[in-house]
Amino acid sequence: MLRLLYFNTMSFINNKLLNFLKFVVLVASLVVIYFQFKSRVVSFSDFNLLLEKLSSVKAIFFLVITFLLMLLNWSLESYKWKYLLNGVEDISFYQAVKGVLSGLAIGFVTPNRVGEFAGKIAYLKSENRANGAVMSFVGSSSQLLVTIQAGLIAIAVSKFESSIDVFVTPITLVMLVIVSLVWFKLNLFLKWISRFKWLQKWNKHTDQLANVNEKKMTNVYLVSLIRYMVFPLQYFVLFKMLDSSIDFSECLSMTATSYFLLAIVPTYAIAEIGARGSMNLLAFSDLNAPFAVLSVTLLIWIINLIIPAIFGAYLIAKFKIQKND
Repeated sequence: MLRLLYFNTMSFINNKLLNFLKFVVLVASLVVIYFQFKSRVVSFSDFNLLLEKLSSVKAIFFLVITFLLMLLNWSLESYKWKYLLNGVEDISFYQAVKGVLSGLAIGFVTPNRVGEFAGKIAYLKSENRANGAVMSFVGSSSQLLVTIQAGLIAIAVSKFESSIDVFVTPITLVMLVIVSLVWFKLNLFLKWISRFKWLQKWNKHTDQLANVNEKKMTNVYLVSLIRYMVFPLQYFVLFKMLDSSIDFSECLSMTATSYFLLAIVPTYAIAEIGARGSMNLLAFSDLNAPFAVLSVTLLIWIINLIIPAIFGAYLIAKFKIQKND
């Protein structure tokens, strides 16, 4: 009788705690979104000019294309998450989408959105969440690898002063090879660092990486690469909408530099729109078009992050923790 009372009490407490945490995450996400809009990467006068430009039929056409690319972006990420879970737990594509969008909303209140994995694994059975976290790490690190590779290549092929270029290009190429080898041989790398005593407690979770063969790692990398190419396409479409004179190769190089800078500079979501604006002004400085750069930054941020994050916050509010059968 006492044991039954104990379990009922703990179940009640856990449900109340879960509801409270859901409420906190939802409120925090909405507060972050509010303050990011309040930070205004584009001034009010610029914003009014941007609204005028967006009212044309041409602009609406380009915005629809950008929105469709956003759907492709998160669909690829959801597919990658579902694919990574093969061998851990079978989930539907819809469940994968819910996990990805919930993770995005949670990521808004963590530095560099490192909390995204929590939203993803929340929809898994409790015994699979640890392994799911490992798979989430593989997926996130594959996207980070592509970002670093593209950024290093963009830096290597950029036109530096000759005295600097002699040193920059070889260093970036060596870094490119190192980060690529570490990721593609991730299981061997983790096995090597597991020799350190303070890391041995994680061995039981990192052992899951032994089930991720090179074929699976390659497929995950390819999906991440395809997903990455969506971003410069979106930038290119929006720059063309604003009549900027930029070709796709320039846009690809400048976007790669911007995303690389964002990846290596720690940011909280509360300041991310400002960081994106600053990084893009630096990366796209050759355009000499600050209004277009900041306008595109704002539109990309709203379409790629804010809209999906709002849906993610809604999913968190509806979320019921997965229970074992």
